[in-house]
Amino acid sequence: MNLCSFTGLLTDDPQLTQVDGISHADFTLVTYTYRTAKSTGEKNRIATFIKCEAWHTGAETIHQLFCKGSKMHIHASAKNLSKDNRDVIFRVNEFDTGE
Repeated sequence: MNLCSFTGLLTDDPQLTQVDGISHADFTLVTYTYRTAKSTGEKNRIATFIKCEAWHTGAETIHQLFCKGSKMHIHASAKNLSKDNRDVIFRVNEFDTGE
C-alpha cells in the first residue's frame, strides 16, 4: 500500500494550471524535525520539503482555500517519474486544514 500522511506549512501559494482541460495544482509543504545534539544539548530544527500535486476539484479547492504559510494536512501517494529519477512527488488523495 502506498499511503503517506504529512502535516506542514505551504512554502508558496499553490499554482493552478490546466492540463488537457483538467485542473492541476502544484505546491510544496515544509515540515520540521527537531534533533538534540548529544554533545551540546542544543536543539536543531531540520526542514523537509515535500513536493505535492492535486488534480480535479481537489486542485481547485486547494488553490482557493490555501496560501503561503497555511497549515495543511494531506494523505497522499508517493510517485516518482521514472526508476532512474529519484525525485518523488506526492499525489494528494485527501486534505484538510491540519487544525
